Amino acid sequence: MANRTEPKLARPIDFTEKNKINRGRELRRDTDDYKKNYSVSLMDHDAAVMYYFNQVIRPTVEENGNQVKVPIMYANPERWASVRKSGHMVDRNKKRIIPVIAFRRVSIEKDPNYVIDKLDANKPTFTYQFQKKYSKNNRYDLLSAMNGSLGEQREFHSVTMPDYMIMNYEAIVWTNFTDQMNRIIEKINFSDGSYWGEPGKFKFRASIDSFQDASEYEQERLIRTNFSFTFNGYLLPEEFNGVSNTQRGFSPKYISFGTETTLDINSRVRSVESDKSDGSGYNFNTPSIVNQSWDNKCLMQEIF
Repeated sequence: MANRTEPKLARPIDFTEKNKINRGRELRRDTDDYKKNYSVSLMDHDAAVMYYFNQVIRPTVEENGNQVKVPIMYANPERWASVRKSGHMVDRNKKRIIPVIAFRRVSIEKDPNYVIDKLDANKPTFTYQFQKKYSKNNRYDLLSAMNGSLGEQREFHSVTMPDYMIMNYEAIVWTNFTDQMNRIIEKINFSDGSYWGEPGKFKFRASIDSFQDASEYEQERLIRTNFSFTFNGYLLPEEFNGVSNTQRGFSPKYISFGTETTLDINSRVRSVESDKSDGSGYNFNTPSIVNQSWDNKCLMQEIF
């Protein structure tokens, strides 16, 4: 008869080899007061440029005694290619738009002054942690804050450190007259070194490199100026490989036990005297307890 060999079963996976999951970090975010994750995108940088031009610089030109606001446009690749080919901006009806300012993002590169090594993008090592002062689980009043007790449990948020980048932009300004162009360039140059962005949101330091006069007077009169500027920004995706870059956690709860006892010696002595007079008390003289100079510890041992 042929020897029948039993199939070898796979060795069960040891507990230490399994993927360990820290259940303390598995917290739901739909009940959080602030449900949005922290992220910085490329669109945030473009929006900062648009906001600063429209709300802070506010370029205007004077035409026929009236102040005309200069429109700001973001040039996508198709529009920028059309501008480079024709030399001016046009609308949907192929009508020339003057005055106008168009900009686009040219390139992005790492900032060599701030190098952040995450070691592993799936498990970033460098994080920024901050404490949420007041929440549904950590309620306190002004008196508790003054005494230093801000609740039994504290809420913390951990955000992955972003990548520090340098954003390179280029822009073109068109006007009808040279004096209009001069006033716009003066305003833009004065904002060099400022932090561009909307209040309450992300702001980025802008550096204007140079202005180049690209006006044409031969075939057609075209007043145009090219300039470039850079942003010291940062990038942080909302999630990576299905894991959010914003983590929420709580401090461990604690229970404090305290004991406090109070004993009046005179009342205890009176109780002993009453028990002796009834015949059910202790067989010793009460005056000796009061007159002798025992400490409280000895007296307690004698009574109990």
